[in-house]
Amino acid sequence: MAVPLVPVKALAEAKGRLAPLVGPLQRRLLAIAMFEDVIAALQAVPALEAPVVVSPDREVWRRADAMGCRVVEEPPGAGDLNGALGAAAASLRNGPLLVVAADLPLASADGLERVLVAARAPVAVVPSHDGGGTNVLAWREPATFAPSFGPDSAARHLAVPGAVRVDEPGLSLDVDTVDDLRLVAARLEPASVTARRIRELDMLTA
Repeated sequence: MAVPLVPVKALAEAKGRLAPLVGPLQRRLLAIAMFEDVIAALQAVPALEAPVVVSPDREVWRRADAMGCRVVEEPPGAGDLNGALGAAAASLRNGPLLVVAADLPLASADGLERVLVAARAPVAVVPSHDGGGTNVLAWREPATFAPSFGPDSAARHLAVPGAVRVDEPGLSLDVDTVDDLRLVAARLEPASVTARRIRELDMLTA
């Protein structure tokens, strides 16, 4: 079975591009809500093992542990996502890998399963809705795992021999800007953690 890796940055640094509409505490709580929705979607996929959360943030570790995830503690201030993912992958038993961004509140089990079908190829990539970033990266052979996250990562991942692109609407929309948040809010299931958090914090009234 494939092992999902979910990288989560320090909550104090989360979603800075949502300011000033969304304050620091609100951004922190929103990041946690989206993370919890992503974990719930992953846990609803029978073909996936328990999620492995990679983060330097102790609050994220506690949340992940409470949700039944394995935690890999990224050293604070390391700032090297690709290195942290590589180290996490090296600590796991041999098997396919699935890297999933933590800010995909529209993630669903069905969408993730479609990515797993495409992951029969060596590499499968779900680009972000702006086409530049990588929201989901499936890698069949862990021995060759070489993530290249950062600006324009989708193009680099798609340049890996045998890589395929997967256009999955629920996984392509990550939340970086206020416009992203408004777009996501209009599509969320009302019972999702993110939808409840947006309502509770009255984030989109401005």
